[in-house]
Amino acid sequence: MADKKEEKPKEEPKEVKDFLGNTVDKKKGQKEEDELSEEDQALQEQMALLVSRVSDPEPTLRLTALEAMVKEVRTSTSSMTSVPKPLKFLRPHYGTLKDNYAAAAAGPAKTMLADVLSLLAMTMSEDGVRESLSYKLLGSRDDLGSWGHEYVRHLAGEIGAEYNERLSQAEAAELDAKKAAEAGASAMSVDVSDPPKPADELLPLILSQITPFFMKHNAEAEAIDLLMEVARLEELVQYADTTNVDRVCAYLSQLSQYVPEPEDAMVLQVAVDVQRKLGRFPEALMLAVRLQKDELVEELLTSCEDPLVQKQMAYMLARVGCRPEAEEDLARIMDGAHATEHFLELARDLDVIEPKAPEDVYKSHLEKRPAGAGNVDSARQNLAATFVNALLNAGFGTDKLLLTEGNKWLYKNKEHGMMSAAASLGMLLLWDVDGGLTQIDKFLYSTDENIKAGALLAVGVLSCGTRNECDPALALLSEYAEEKNPTNIKSAALFGLGLAYAGAKKDEVLEALLPVVVNDETPLEVAAIAAFSLGLCFAGSCHEEISQALMTLLMEKDLATLTTSSMTRLICLGVGLLYLGKQQAVEVALELAKVLEGPVGEYLALTLETCAYAGSGNVLKVQRLLQICGEHAPKDEDEDEEATAEGAATGRQLPVPQGLRRGFRRRDRRLHWHWQGPWSLLRG
Repeated sequence: MADKKEEKPKEEPKEVKDFLGNTVDKKKGQKEEDELSEEDQALQEQMALLVSRVSDPEPTLRLTALEAMVKEVRTSTSSMTSVPKPLKFLRPHYGTLKDNYAAAAAGPAKTMLADVLSLLAMTMSEDGVRESLSYKLLGSRDDLGSWGHEYVRHLAGEIGAEYNERLSQAEAAELDAKKAAEAGASAMSVDVSDPPKPADELLPLILSQITPFFMKHNAEAEAIDLLMEVARLEELVQYADTTNVDRVCAYLSQLSQYVPEPEDAMVLQVAVDVQRKLGRFPEALMLAVRLQKDELVEELLTSCEDPLVQKQMAYMLARVGCRPEAEEDLARIMDGAHATEHFLELARDLDVIEPKAPEDVYKSHLEKRPAGAGNVDSARQNLAATFVNALLNAGFGTDKLLLTEGNKWLYKNKEHGMMSAAASLGMLLLWDVDGGLTQIDKFLYSTDENIKAGALLAVGVLSCGTRNECDPALALLSEYAEEKNPTNIKSAALFGLGLAYAGAKKDEVLEALLPVVVNDETPLEVAAIAAFSLGLCFAGSCHEEISQALMTLLMEKDLATLTTSSMTRLICLGVGLLYLGKQQAVEVALELAKVLEGPVGEYLALTLETCAYAGSGNVLKVQRLLQICGEHAPKDEDEDEEATAEGAATGRQLPVPQGLRRGFRRRDRRLHWHWQGPWSLLRG
């Protein structure tokens, strides 16, 4: 017994939880409680006295005590990390106040006590128990903001959860009643002893109190979230004004990317209504363009009464390629008739009208060259200079290579280089349909097929983004799209039609291109370019006839030919462009794409989905695409072992696909790959 160790008494835990759930030191808390200031002790005693008077049978005394209690809570101040002291001292009496409320008779005192209990329940309620909302529904529903911003936020959270729960209960009750009716049971057999509470009971509190409070106190995001929870987002329009419109519309625009269809369109529609209410028509127009509703775009354009703003909106629509019905002068602006004039005027104002040569970009005179080294006239260098020259002087109508040397530059290229050089004329003369066609027309009579094909392509590039009543591009290019012409000339004409009328949805272009696609004797290369041009012209139209024709083309062609030919991608892209930005409208086409087997079907399905959700910001689709990017094909273990052994023997880095350089090192008798270069910071 003497050897038996004495048992030490168990120590009490030093840490306990406070009423907000934070871990605090018990001894320290007790010490602070013992060291309350005289002012705090007086307040604590006062709160206890008021609680005792609340249970007094005299109604006048109870009402006076409750008024004093409410005044203390509302007028108290606190920091961001502490709770108001009156609320802190009232918390231990929460159970007593609940009992008093249950025993109290109906009247103003009971209503005020319900308000106090609703506030106290904010720090007392457990998960799934919404006592704060329950007592607020029993109390007064006016002037919620007087209880503080945090209380209103807490109440909004409980309302959102309660609203969804009541909707679920109502749907479940309706489903049970429907099943009972189908089973032949009488209406009396359905249990109605505890019917679900109506969800609409919460709407007056949301619409008349909480939402206005949030909108007045720079909490627009919380108001929008609450209205989204109860499916009343359209009520937001009445609370928007000039002080909050920017924040409201910015949040709605971003929110539309995180909600499923068709709610994303509803969110954008509310943003359009907010902008229109405040007379911000250009901003509303851009949101309407995202909705892809031509009727709404036309309505916004015509409802604006300021002619200058109307012209601004017309230029904006011309930039995005949307052309609704409008007056003649606005229609000409949207057709791009003034694009060249305004572009050159801006160039003169900026003093950049002087043409530039590719050498101004290369700056090869700064390079150190060995003595005696001369300039070698290379076809590849000339082709590169052609592209640089076209991009450098796009739209200026003049340059130092093609339009000033008597077209000698064309013959410094070979075959496809000559086609590219001739086509670059369209880039130099961009938008200038009247003056540019005159300079390009002479190349259409060239005996060289490459130059003629390039000139046809230049006509399409020149007319891209513009509209003309005479349709010169259609008249010129349709003639060369017939079967009797060589393949390269026909392909250039077909591609030129797609560029010239991109987004125009013109029926005449359909009549010229569709026969090329459906003709079984058409080579795959020509059919692919025609399919791509159809996709460009009817982008975002969901044209059923074109979609079926292109799908049929993919199904009837030999699978091996489609798999090996790179032109198959143009056909898939042509189908995808038909559903550009249409989101769920692509579902039928996706089902048809499943008929195609192998990589062609997978490529078509991915192209359709990508085009349909392009620019939507759909988070789920972005995550899916990232997941696909993260998937890697399994590697052959034998190849990996040979590459590792070779690298270990030679001590040199081995080439790796996708341009990534990976090295190796030996650690724990095993080879571990690690990233080289800037990625070395990620080594663990």
